[in-house]
Amino acid sequence: MTFGTTKRNVSDGNTEVIYVGTFSERGSLGIYVYNYDREVNRYDLLQTIISKESPSFIDTSPDGKYLFSANRGSVEGKEKWGSVTSFAIDQSTGELMELNTISSFGDSPCHISVHPSGKHVFVSHYRGGNFTIFPIDDHGKIGDPTANIQLEGKGTVMPRQEKPHTHSAVSSNDGKFLYVSDLGLDKILIYKFDSNNGTVQPAEQSFIRTMPGAGPRHFTFNKKGNLAFSAEEISSSICSYRVNKENGELQLIRRLPTLPPEFFGNNSSADIHCSADGKYVYISNRGYDGLSIYKVNGKGKMKEVGYMPTGGEKPRSFLPEPKGEFMLVGNRDSDLINIFSINKDGTLIDIKYYLSVPSPVCIKYLELK
Repeated sequence: MTFGTTKRNVSDGNTEVIYVGTFSERGSLGIYVYNYDREVNRYDLLQTIISKESPSFIDTSPDGKYLFSANRGSVEGKEKWGSVTSFAIDQSTGELMELNTISSFGDSPCHISVHPSGKHVFVSHYRGGNFTIFPIDDHGKIGDPTANIQLEGKGTVMPRQEKPHTHSAVSSNDGKFLYVSDLGLDKILIYKFDSNNGTVQPAEQSFIRTMPGAGPRHFTFNKKGNLAFSAEEISSSICSYRVNKENGELQLIRRLPTLPPEFFGNNSSADIHCSADGKYVYISNRGYDGLSIYKVNGKGKMKEVGYMPTGGEKPRSFLPEPKGEFMLVGNRDSDLINIFSINKDGTLIDIKYYLSVPSPVCIKYLELK
C-alpha cells in the first residue's frame, strides 16, 4: 500500500494533536492530522496521509511514539484480506511517517487496539469473524501474526447475525486479559493474554453472553479497570459490568436503553467512552444521531442523564478529550466532526464549531511529551 503526504504549516509550540481515520469515500484522502491550540480552541490541519485504502480505525501506542491503522484495502498477494499499517509519530510536531504495512489476515478489519505494553496490536475483522494479534518491534514495525483466532457460530437476528462479526478486541488495563466483542454471536469472549509470546487462551470464564439480538460492538474500561461498559449495536442498549481483575470475569451490573423515549425509528448504537473523571459514560447512536449520557456510581450502576443530538448524520466514533473540556464527534455521513464543551455534570453544550473531514470514522488524541 502506498501513502503520500500533504501538509500545512502551523505555528510552533502546539503540543496537542488530533488524528482522524476515515473511510475512502466522498473525497476522503486518508488519515487527517490536526494540531490543537487549546488556548483559543483552534484546530489546524497539520498533515494528510493520502491513501485509497480506508484507514478507518486507528490507535496510538502508550508511549505516544507510534500510530497504527486498520485498513480495508489489501496488500499484494493477499487481496481477500485487509491490511494494517504502522507510523512513527514525530515527537515535536505529531506528523506521521509510514514504517510498514502488512496483511491483516482477515476480511474487513474494523477495529484496532494497542496492548498497554505497546508490544502487540489486536485487529478485529467484521466480515471475517476473526481477530489477529501482531507483535510490534522496538522500532514500531508490525511483525507477522502471533495468533489468528477464527470464531464460530451465529446469533438470533437474521441476516445480521448469520455468522461471527468480530467488532472489537480490547485489553484490560493491566494487559492480562483480552475482551473480544462479537456482534454476530451475542458474546463478549474473555481470553488470558500471554505478553511474552503474543498468544491467548480462554479465561476461566471464557465468555459472557448478552441478551439475544443485542449485538455487542465496542467495549471500554474505567481508569481503575474494575468496571467495563459495552455498546450493544443491534438492540441500542448499553451495559455496565463488574470486572474481576484477578481472573478476568465479567458480572453484569445494569443494562439500559440508549434512545430517548420519544424516538421511534431505526437506530444502531456504535462507540462508547468514559469521561476523563470516570463519572460519566457516553454512547453514540446512528439513526437518532445523538449521544446518550449516563452517570456512573462507584459500583458501576448507571443512571440516565440526558441526550445530545450530534448536529450531523450517523455519528460513529467520538472522543471525550482527556482533559475533560471538549467532546469531538465524527458524523460520518455529514463529513463533519462536531465539537461540544463538557459541563461538570457530564452534559454537553453545542459550541457550533466543527471540522470538515470526509467520512470520519475514528478520532484519537495525543499530547506530545
